[in-house]
Amino acid sequence: MFDLPGIFGTLANLLVVIIGFSLIVFVHELGHFVAAKWARIRVLAFSMGIGPIVCSYRKGIGFRRGSSEPEYLQLLKEAAGVAGDARENARDQLSGKISPTEYRFSALPLGGYVKMLGQEDINPGAVSDAPDSYQNCPVPKRMVVISAGVIMNIITAAILFIIVFMVGLQSNPPIVGSVINGSPALQATAPGITPGLQRGDVITRINNTTTYGYRDIATAIAMSSKSEPSTLTVERPGVDEPIVFSVMPVKSPATGLLDLGVLPPQSTRVLSGNDPDLWSRLLNAEGLNGFNQGDELVAVNAQPADSPYAILDAVDHSDGKPISVTLRGDEGTHEVTLQPIRESQTELVQIDDSVLPIEHLLGLTGVLTVNAQASPKDTKQGLMPGDEFLRIGPLNNPSQPDGVRQVRALAGQSVEIEVFRGGAVVPLTVEVSNQGTIGFYQGSSFESSNIVGAPLKVAGKDSPASRLITRPGTRILSINNTPISTLSDLAPAIIAALQPDYLLGQGDRFDLRVEMRLPLPTQPDGTEPIVTETWTLSRDEVKQVMDLGWRLPSGEAVVNLFEPVIVIDKSPDPIAAVKRGLHESQRVMATTYLTFVRLFQGSVALKQLKGPVGIAHVGTQIANDGLMMVLFFMGLISVNLAVINFLPLPIVDGGQFLMLLYEGIRRKPLPIPVQNAVTMVGLVLIAGVFLYITFHDVSRLLFGGL
Repeated sequence: MFDLPGIFGTLANLLVVIIGFSLIVFVHELGHFVAAKWARIRVLAFSMGIGPIVCSYRKGIGFRRGSSEPEYLQLLKEAAGVAGDARENARDQLSGKISPTEYRFSALPLGGYVKMLGQEDINPGAVSDAPDSYQNCPVPKRMVVISAGVIMNIITAAILFIIVFMVGLQSNPPIVGSVINGSPALQATAPGITPGLQRGDVITRINNTTTYGYRDIATAIAMSSKSEPSTLTVERPGVDEPIVFSVMPVKSPATGLLDLGVLPPQSTRVLSGNDPDLWSRLLNAEGLNGFNQGDELVAVNAQPADSPYAILDAVDHSDGKPISVTLRGDEGTHEVTLQPIRESQTELVQIDDSVLPIEHLLGLTGVLTVNAQASPKDTKQGLMPGDEFLRIGPLNNPSQPDGVRQVRALAGQSVEIEVFRGGAVVPLTVEVSNQGTIGFYQGSSFESSNIVGAPLKVAGKDSPASRLITRPGTRILSINNTPISTLSDLAPAIIAALQPDYLLGQGDRFDLRVEMRLPLPTQPDGTEPIVTETWTLSRDEVKQVMDLGWRLPSGEAVVNLFEPVIVIDKSPDPIAAVKRGLHESQRVMATTYLTFVRLFQGSVALKQLKGPVGIAHVGTQIANDGLMMVLFFMGLISVNLAVINFLPLPIVDGGQFLMLLYEGIRRKPLPIPVQNAVTMVGLVLIAGVFLYITFHDVSRLLFGGL
């Protein structure tokens, strides 16, 4: 939002988010205040902000630095002539001259509060017998007072959404850019239609909810039932009528939420405006040199291209042949050649409460590394991008999952490690945080080295690798005399060695000669511990390798070099904007309530919610997308605040409303001891959830790596 460099831009965006969040909370409290005045409840204070009082205003006294409360109480005492029960009469004498309400501006701009006579959320015993106290107000009016904050938040959200859709919001359209292999989207079914969503499909509705942008697709699927299929209404180019698909979403290992497995559309223009050095380092790390900032994608293999996904399509059908990409920049057109490699296999490994996708081939996997694409500033305690872990405490040559487990097991301890860097062994002593992290983004040596970690179990069973590797740290030098420099060379070597016999159907077992260097000292006579073993594979195991497709060394990272497709989500006229704003408020409210339902059903985890820290972090990122996105985000927060405040929990408005409902039915309030008990339970519950969510927010920010 602010074009300021580095930390200054982040701080400016954070300030915008804090101010916006504070105004939303302030509007909530303003609703309570206006309703209390309407109900003739004595309001003692209305504050903008919390914490120490900076200045205040009271009718009849005027502006004061700090609070005017001591001065007001002194005037009451003087008017009464005595202290004690004569104070109410004194207040009557001052009525019309000095207001009982103090308007405050407090030091911390984090919302505000209303202080009413005889009403304190966390102290139900703070009652008053005064005729204008909260307790002596009729129950229906008190219900209005309690509900007013939530109503104001909903009205505010609707106004914000109306403004946003009158001006227009930048958005990704609800179009399928690409379908991930093996995803639920490929299994989507519709009568008389070939199964699977396709690139270019426009998803207009999900479970009878209209989708206006790609974000609506992700939200609707995440909030869908994990036990029932979702219904997708799709408009497909070349098909006259909408197609109704049925699909069963599955949990994404990356997010832990139900996912469809589609990606948003990308444009043909390469990203621009990035630091040249950072861009160059990114291209080098990904092996994508030649994609200059601002270039336009023209063709792939001499065929016109309307999407960077055309590059991936060409790779899929390349049979290993080089891919020619034509780009047009300021200096004309130029060609970039990309060399596909064989795909590897992926096993999802559960580690504590997270899932790691581990790259392997028949269980052969690399050792834990510092991710080579990480920048040095993101790597702590003497580690460097590309380092291979040879030892973590007592564990030698740890695979990626074993290394992660070992680091977490050493939480809070100092540990000696060894890494392989630039052909040399580098010893280090590092401190493992209490969260089980050292300070680096993890990776695997699968595509950078021929070293092998402990054989990986596949689907919970021993893999073929366990029949070959007995010592983690072994380096595979060749297969049937084909040199192996990295583990990504394994698949081509196995295919080259076994394809003729496999295709001829000769036998059910296939032998490979594997030359390996064992992780043992060099012999006294100078010879290295090199052995040749026979590795026997079954036909099914060989088939797994033969069926592997093609990919780029950087995977699908090439697509991320291009700008996303952006459209302006704007209503055609003011009336439509009002309808859309009201619809968006209702949709967000329903989604928020549904989130709590999914929490109990298990398709959404508590740690996936965001507290103030997470909201602030997301807000600073959203602020970069302009004022309308900030207003849209604030509308979302306003609706969420309304919903959360009206949950049937003690100390929030919803719990207070239920107590009033009880009082209205029974003609007497809930006993004070019971109110105290439920308030304490609610306070402990909310504090516990707040701390849990905040812990995960901070962990994601500070310990996103290992």
